[in-house]
Amino acid sequence: MSKFLEPVLQHSEPKFTRKEKIGYYHRQQGSAILADFWKSSEFITFLQASTGLNPKYRDSNHMCYSPADYSLLHTDESESKRLVVAYDFTKNWKQEWGGYDIYTSPDKDPLICNRDSGSLMIVELDEGDLSCTRYVSRASTSEVRLDHIVY
Repeated sequence: MSKFLEPVLQHSEPKFTRKEKIGYYHRQQGSAILADFWKSSEFITFLQASTGLNPKYRDSNHMCYSPADYSLLHTDESESKRLVVAYDFTKNWKQEWGGYDIYTSPDKDPLICNRDSGSLMIVELDEGDLSCTRYVSRASTSEVRLDHIVY
């Protein structure tokens, strides 16, 4: 859903910690910018109406992928069936810089989501489904910024 929260709610920048797990990801991570909103009964009711599911909030983070950062296709360590929500804060992005999100299941074609500031992505994943944010080109003059929420 493009331009889900227009205008974007006022927020403060999270304090980032560099995270690396060889073979999985290299990025910065902090508290979700809109953490209270993602936990709110209003948003959970919206998810119920949109998906027909009964989501329960599990976790949220804000992720920042700078030039040369990445995550590889992987299962979210031991995650069972889940609803993944991503809200894109990325600004001034060029498609040739990569940094897009991929969600894939054994029996389905991959879902590829390009950067679109203000967009909300909602993806239902089963145990064993894979996801990643692809490598961000060293030529990039911007960063991939997104809140990543798991229900």
